[in-house]
Order: sequence, then structure tokens, then C-alpha cells
Amino acid sequence: MEQNYLPLFRKYRPQSFKDIVGQESLVKALSNAIELNRIANAYLFCGPRGTGKTSSARILAKSLNCEHGPTLEPCQKCASCIDITNAQGLDVIEIDAASNRGIQDAKELINQVQYAPIHGKYKIFIIDEVHMLSNDAFNALLKTFEEPPKNVIFILATTEPHKVLETIISRCQRFDLRRITTQDIVKRLREISDLENIKITQEALYTIAKNVSGGLRDSLALLDQVSILGVKEEITKDLIEELLGKINFDVLLNLLKEIYNQNTQSALICVDEIYSKGNEPRNLAENFIEFLRNVILVLNSDNLENIKNFSSLIDDDIEKIKALNFDKDKVFKILNTIIEYYKEIKISTNPYLWMELAAIGASRLDLTTNQIQNTKPVAQNPKIAAINMQAPIEQTKPIEKSVSPIANKEPVIEQKPAPIPEPTKEIPIEKPQVNNIQSKDSAQIWMDIISLIPSMPARAFYKGVAKLVKIENQTITLGFLNENTLTQAKSASKLPQLENAIKASGIDYKIEFSRIDENTKIIEIKPSFNRPQTQPQPYIPQAAQPTQQNPIKENQAKEPEEKKQMSENEKKQYSHKVQEMIEQFNGRIID
Repeated sequence: MEQNYLPLFRKYRPQSFKDIVGQESLVKALSNAIELNRIANAYLFCGPRGTGKTSSARILAKSLNCEHGPTLEPCQKCASCIDITNAQGLDVIEIDAASNRGIQDAKELINQVQYAPIHGKYKIFIIDEVHMLSNDAFNALLKTFEEPPKNVIFILATTEPHKVLETIISRCQRFDLRRITTQDIVKRLREISDLENIKITQEALYTIAKNVSGGLRDSLALLDQVSILGVKEEITKDLIEELLGKINFDVLLNLLKEIYNQNTQSALICVDEIYSKGNEPRNLAENFIEFLRNVILVLNSDNLENIKNFSSLIDDDIEKIKALNFDKDKVFKILNTIIEYYKEIKISTNPYLWMELAAIGASRLDLTTNQIQNTKPVAQNPKIAAINMQAPIEQTKPIEKSVSPIANKEPVIEQKPAPIPEPTKEIPIEKPQVNNIQSKDSAQIWMDIISLIPSMPARAFYKGVAKLVKIENQTITLGFLNENTLTQAKSASKLPQLENAIKASGIDYKIEFSRIDENTKIIEIKPSFNRPQTQPQPYIPQAAQPTQQNPIKENQAKEPEEKKQMSENEKKQYSHKVQEMIEQFNGRIID
């Protein structure tokens, strides 16, 4: 066993411009600058982690300070090259700005600038993570950056260039290093695997390359982690996915099949098996979303190479997906449902429950309307529809399918040459009643609004967490017990859905949120009686004349308003439940 073991990302760190992977524009610009002897006083290298910022800075320093330099191919043998490789020496000084970020550190750096180089031609300062410097330190370095001594060069490296002062950036030559492509990473990993005698499949290398966000250093670190296993047996894609916390492809495919076929019980069993193997609900949701994205990519493309480049799938995986003949629109609706529940899984204290609800919601999805299936369809009784015009029945089918009084009168309108003005008179009658709503009516209106929220997580939140304080002056006031729930109520995933539901209710309400405590008086939400469990089939006349269509309603319209309402004294003689039913249907037509 070697005593001085070096990790692969250090052992195979680029030592010359030809070793830099995936940064052709940077290599070309610096090479031309060295050949033409047009070296700037300051450089700024920006880019994500692991893309070669510090390595490029060291290579530039080597090329300038090599005994045979300036040269594009440092000898790697002279004292200057060896010192730079080992991050030592007096002519090339590397500074970590994260731990040397104050004004005093900047003053020490200015003092060191005054000294001439000892061995090389230039005195080079490499400042890593330069965005960590304080504003005072940046301001102290401004003049030095603008007019440094002739033989002094600054090379700055950062992952967050937006945090560097513009006055500093304007004094540097800026180079943005891009993320390294998957093909370049796989090619480099194959070269190193062959040199280190690591047995690994090409699919495993692709899996590594696609999960490191374009950073070569991260891919070498992961390869180093599994290299011990590759001495005696070949490293496969499944092993890499296990190390990365990825769920197996076949497991996710089985879960999708159960949800797609609307087998709710089998889908829940799949979720439980995945959870029992140590996968967290959030990890499961993220993996399933990524998997559905790959499935949609397969269903929408016939180019095998493009699918492999833009996903982590191999040939066998692609064939399994195509063999099942999924409908891409249905899969896309399932993906939208899982994403909706994932928002709750991330912030919930019981994420497993929300993951189960996601499986239930996706498996019960009406794939033609993107709504949860309604297991008990409501009979379209015209008279009951007239009763519930103020308080719509809670439903999960599209709203446009419900029957309204206006819709019932459409056949009559077609029979007359001129339009009947009655529908336009019925609609404004409901609005003036909003200003003085009793608490029982307020609770009913609030439940009707909740029933119009399409998203199940948002509907459950406003129904269970939000407390109805009052409804008056066309303003709905909701109360919350803590700041966390108050913030969730105002979030972009919930508030727009509540606003759309209020608009769909037909009355222009405003929303106000407030904090409440145990002393705050809230409106109690009681069960609604306006949707019976079973509804008899209504009797509809086959051929009714316009004058005979609703004789009861016409006679009722002529009655005085005071005769429609039952007095409070008369109501008290009934039980509490009967009083609620009288309050709900008093003054209306009941079939």
C-alpha cells in the first residue's frame, strides 16, 4: 500500500495548457497573450466549481515564470515549476480570500507587492474566492490593481463574480469558464480509469458525468471513491446510482406503471417499499420527477443519441419505456401532479404522508381533465341547482358542467324571438347580500370558495390551517396561528389559487391575512348540508310550455318578501340540525 496516496483529482490536476479540459477559448486567449508577449496586470477567472479556475491560474504562472519561459509548455522540472505545483515558493503566492478578507490583509498584500521576484520574471498573486473580500479590502486594492509594478500580476478566481466590485472587474481581463460537457468528462474519466486499471462500464462513467453539474473535480472524486471496488469487479451504473442516492430505474418504472393504470393500492405499496429501503420521501419525489422528465423525453424524441445525451438512460432503459406505449400527455399530467405535491413535501413535518397523498392523487387523476376523479357524480336536478346558486356544491369535476338557473332557461330563450331579460335580473340580486352576512352564511360561502380550488394541497391548507375570522364589506379575513403558516398562505403556490377560486365564485372579494391567538373570535366551519349523499332522479316534463315551466317559482315571486323568511322564534322550536337545514333552504324551492 502506498504511504503517500494522492486523490485522483490532485494526482491528475492539469499541469499545462494542453491538459485543460473543456475550456478551449480560455486556452486560446492565454496562449496568444504569451506568444505575443501581451501580459495584462490582472486577470479574473469566473466559473462554477471544479471547472479549472485555480488550475488555469497556476498554469499561467508556470508558463510565465518557467526557466524557459514565457512558454506554452512549462518544463515541470525547474525550481519555479516545482514550487508552483506544490503551492510553495516566494514568487507565486496563493491567498485564500475567505480567511484573509479584512483591511489588514489587504495592507499586507500591498506591502508584499513592493518586493521584486527572487527566481522568476514575475511576482504573481493568485487570490482564490476573491468575492469573499470585504468592501474595505477591495477599496484598498483599487489603486494597486490599476497601476501595479511592472513585474507584478494578479490572478483572481471566483465562483460568484456578481459579488466582486465593478471597479475591480473593470481593472481585470475577465474570462468566464463554462461547465464541462458530459462527453469531455466521460473521455477524461476513461483515460484516467485505464491508467489506474479501474474496471468500470461506459454507462457508469456517463452516470458519474451527468451527476456532477459539469465539474471535473467532482467526477474525479466520485471515481476515486468507487475505484477500490473496481480492482476485482467491474463497476456498474447501479452501483454509482446507489452511491449517489438514486433510486433504481426498474423501481421507478414500476411505480409509474401502477399510477398510470390507476392502481392506488399498488402505488402505495411501491412507495412503502421504497421508503423501507431507507429513501427519504423528498429524495423519492425528486428522483421520480427526474424519471418522469426522462420518460417524457423518450416519448417525444426518436433520436436515440439525443435521448442519451440529455438523460441518464441507457439503451435498455429506453427500450423498456417505449415498449409500454405510454401516452405522453397523461405522463405529463402525472408529472404536474407530483410537482404540486413536492412543494408540500419539502416543507412538511410529515413528508411521508404527503408522498402517499401524491401517489393517491396521481393515481386517481382524471387524465382527460387533470382533475381528481369524482366517485359519486351529482345528479343534475334543475331545482337543486337553483337552490345552490349562492353556495355552489363542492365538486371535483370541471365547473362548466354544473347546471345554473340561467342554463335551465336557455331552451325558453331560443323559443322566443326576443331575449328574456330575467337572467340578467337574477344575477345582481345575490351581490347586495354580501355586505351583511351572518356567520353561518359566511362559513358556507367560505366552504364554497375552498371547493373551487383545483389543487388538493392548497385546498387542504386553506381548509385545515386557515381560520375564517370574518366576511364583511366584501372582504375575507383569514387568521393564522404563527408566521410560518401566514407566509405559506401568501406563497406563490397557494395565494393565486385562492384568488382564482374567489373569482370563480362570482363575487369580487378581497383577501386579508392576520395573526390570531386563543382569544380571537373565529367563525366555526360546520358540515355543509347542501349536497345530499343520494339524490333522487328528478321528474322533468317532456314538453312544457314557457308559461307552464315553473309555476311554483312564478307564484313565489309574487309573494311578499316578509312571507318567505321564517321568524327566529319559529326556528327555535326545532332541533339544532333542523335549524341548520332551515337556515340553508329557507325561502328557496326544494324538490
